Amino acid sequence: MQAVFHFLLMVVFLIIYVLAFIIVKPLLLNHKRLISTLSLKITYLLYLLVLLISVYLFMFYGPSDIENQLSEAFFFSLLFSLFIPNLGILFRRNFKKYREHYNYIFSFINLAITVFIIYKLEQFNWFLF
Repeated sequence: MQAVFHFLLMVVFLIIYVLAFIIVKPLLLNHKRLISTLSLKITYLLYLLVLLISVYLFMFYGPSDIENQLSEAFFFSLLFSLFIPNLGILFRRNFKKYREHYNYIFSFINLAITVFIIYKLEQFNWFLF
């Protein structure tokens, strides 16, 4: 039964990732802002991949007494890391004048949050290897 749940969750996460890939369209690039657009899209997809993997690892291999291990600051930083990159990719079209700067800023934010998630996974020993 648990193997079926593992499989279903993997399928759901794969569908989420494929839908994000289709929506973000990383192969459709703006020729005026080629590097910044590519960096934003790639770092977002990398962030989403790491986030989905970490959620999967947390659900099946995380500690059962998680409320005793997380501080309030860590909890709010996790909430921040869940919403900010997604909002950044959603609102990017609203910035016409400073779009290149916006792309670079959110590329950096996406990378920083990805490194933060990987660091916390390593710190809590939620990796499989």
